[in-house]
Amino acid sequence: MGNPLNWDNRVAFVVRFLYDTDNNGYLDKSDFENLALRQTLLELQGEYKKENHDKNKAVFANLWTEIATLADFDKDGQVTVDEFKKAVQQVCIGKKFEEFPASFKASIQAKFRSIDTNGDDLMQQGEYRLEVISRNGNATIEEIDKCWEKLLNDEDKKRGGVNLARYQDLFAQFIGDKSDSCNGAYLFGPLPLIE
Repeated sequence: MGNPLNWDNRVAFVVRFLYDTDNNGYLDKSDFENLALRQTLLELQGEYKKENHDKNKAVFANLWTEIATLADFDKDGQVTVDEFKKAVQQVCIGKKFEEFPASFKASIQAKFRSIDTNGDDLMQQGEYRLEVISRNGNATIEEIDKCWEKLLNDEDKKRGGVNLARYQDLFAQFIGDKSDSCNGAYLFGPLPLIE
């Protein structure tokens, strides 16, 4: 059995659980249109505002354009997990958040806004738990809390959670650090093994 924390599995997780909204096994433009609406509803806790949706449409349209440019090697309008991995290797491995493509950075910031449901600029344990369980229904509270503890560094513990700058760093580790033991490997809780 493979290690769900290894880099290949983490990147496959990003495709399957963060971007592939229709679960067809590849990314295309419609996934990112769906993500714009999802992001809008999550950050507004179910409310809808056209101006927020328009802003998110622009963010996710730019993200799709950038992913397609970097990863759609056969130019068929679809990005497979393997194509996405190749692109991430080229633009994210060993890089800090600040060095990521602009649209990646914008979508990561948007993701943090949707997790920070109380708007205090901190992902606290309860918000982390909700984020994890909304995606990984097979986890126990003990597994989720164990990942939370492994995610945090001493500064996070003093602060009472993860702020935006730290979330950005952790996301950069999740897709850009090939180590199975980096703190960022726990950003999305106990990961399923993706085959």
